[in-house]
Amino acid sequence: MKKVLLSAAISATLGLTALPSMAQDVDLRMSWWGGNGRHQVTLKALEEFHKQHPDINVKAEYTGWDGHLSRLTTQSAGGTESDVMQTNWNWLPIFSKTGDGFYDLNKMKDVIDLSQFDAKELQSTTVDGKLNGIPISVTARVFYFNDE
Repeated sequence: MKKVLLSAAISATLGLTALPSMAQDVDLRMSWWGGNGRHQVTLKALEEFHKQHPDINVKAEYTGWDGHLSRLTTQSAGGTESDVMQTNWNWLPIFSKTGDGFYDLNKMKDVIDLSQFDAKELQSTTVDGKLNGIPISVTARVFYFNDE
């Protein structure tokens, strides 16, 4: 199965919902980074997903932020990357220079309602017209300075 990039663990569950119609006893790997709070919530979401789709088994692979890019790079170079993963939008040029490094989620429009996402936000994870991920959050970058 071609690897699927999703920008966050919860969005990954969205993408997994497309599989039941195609799946019979499928084993997938899903990776993400974060703190213990994110890990616990994502593990619980995966348990609920498995209850609803018992033919799909998702093995969780999670780490902290430190070393996540190195791990992902090593796995991708060796062809052992997860089927579903969290990554940063600005890493897309590393892993998907022409948009072919990840599955084009535009092909899932009949399963994933992409209209619920702002087109500008989806553009940040689109490479050469191919939707490589679904962003679930956008943060503001703010500079603070001491005026004294």
